[in-house]
Amino acid sequence: MTAFVPITIYLNHRPMVVASIADAAKALQQPWPFMDKPSRLEAIRMIDECLAGHCSHQAAFAAF
Repeated sequence: MTAFVPITIYLNHRPMVVASIADAAKALQQPWPFMDKPSRLEAIRMIDECLAGHCSHQAAFAAF
């Protein structure tokens, strides 16, 4: 399984480190200036599925 490499994203000019599925879920709750609603909702759905144990971490991070 490929490990997720932690990344730093900037939302509203503030850095946010995304190093886990939980971090990705938290980041998706923030306003994203360039992410349209359907792709954001799909990423949120995949993260929720992963947290519930219904999909792989790879699929969730790919959606993120």
